[in-house]
Amino acid sequence: MMGRFQGIIGIALILGLAFLFSNNRKKINYRLVVSGIGLQIAIALLVFKVAPVNWFFQQLGKGMVKIEGFARQGAAFVYGGIGVVQPPTGTIGNYAVNGFVFAFNVTATIILVCALVAVLYHIGLMQRVVALIARAMNYVMRVSGAEALSNVASAFVGQVEAQVMIRPYLKGMTKSELLASMSGSLACIAGGILVVYANMGAEAGLDLAPKLITASLMAAPGALVISKILYPETEESQTMGRVKLEVKSNYTNVIDAISHGAGDGFKIAMNVIAMLIGFIAIIAFLDWGLIKIGHIFNPQFDLSLNWIFGKLFYPMAWAMGVPDADVNNVATLLGQKLSINEFVAFKNLTDKAVPIISEKGLLIVSIAICGFANFSSVGMQIGGIGEIAPERRADLARLGLKALFCGTLASYLSATIAGILI
Repeated sequence: MMGRFQGIIGIALILGLAFLFSNNRKKINYRLVVSGIGLQIAIALLVFKVAPVNWFFQQLGKGMVKIEGFARQGAAFVYGGIGVVQPPTGTIGNYAVNGFVFAFNVTATIILVCALVAVLYHIGLMQRVVALIARAMNYVMRVSGAEALSNVASAFVGQVEAQVMIRPYLKGMTKSELLASMSGSLACIAGGILVVYANMGAEAGLDLAPKLITASLMAAPGALVISKILYPETEESQTMGRVKLEVKSNYTNVIDAISHGAGDGFKIAMNVIAMLIGFIAIIAFLDWGLIKIGHIFNPQFDLSLNWIFGKLFYPMAWAMGVPDADVNNVATLLGQKLSINEFVAFKNLTDKAVPIISEKGLLIVSIAICGFANFSSVGMQIGGIGEIAPERRADLARLGLKALFCGTLASYLSATIAGILI
């Protein structure tokens, strides 16, 4: 009961922060806010409380975990004899060294998922699914078609790819729509990365897949709620009341789609690996310096980034309803996700370098860190969307940090609501 009360405080705190930094409080559309939160609650209730829906998401999660096995078939050919143990039976065995080598798993899985998404995009299925869900969200929340489409698309594809789907509208979108679109891309997570996180959890014996799918779906309306409080609509939208998505493929055929998808997946995977090597090395360097500083004041005090994050994000973690035993470690992961990136946070969660002992704490933190909202992603968005719509680059730069704030609060809002309901 106390945890639910904490969660109510958390919702009030999250919405209060958005209201505090709103640029026009008188123009806030409270119908949109209430309907958006209602939609988040409905998604969480369906997944966690309705048995058939819960079963469907469990099966979907198992399917996501199984994708890694298919990706391993391709990886076995490339890494065979070095990264993969191939038993005499001829079947594909575990990777060498305890069954999980991060670079091999991540590379293979992201490449496969990106290839599959490219095929679904080429045949038009991806666009139709996105448009269907966007129409439902547009009907419930009364948001414009462009921002509904981009937010829903962000739950399936990467943050820049989601904007490609609304390319025709980017030039004429209002600043409020642009912020909502950017916020949704930062609050959600791409399908390829979602599968990687699910497999990282499975390797550690954690059933994260249904939680992560739920998080990405809840993030779409959540990002709209927060962004529309922070930057209410005061201009006239070109796509208000209509959702129209052009079903058009840039690929020649399915083979071309697989080729391009695999190539794009490889670039993403290499970028992930490079970021992790760079960030973790920098963290080690900073921690070494912080420990030296801490020892100046107390030889027994090991100052570190984790210690700082644990203190800085403690109030938010507590307010979200995290059980007392896990508050400090959840706060640490929240800080790592925002300041460094979500991969570092998930790796520390699944490796149990920052252990979470309660089921509720695991649910809340899994949803809270399931998103692209970090400082490096803001730069990627400004650069990526700026290439698609160069005339909006100045607006993108001005809205970048606001989008980071909105995307972060949206993930926290989803996590808090889920924590109250379980």
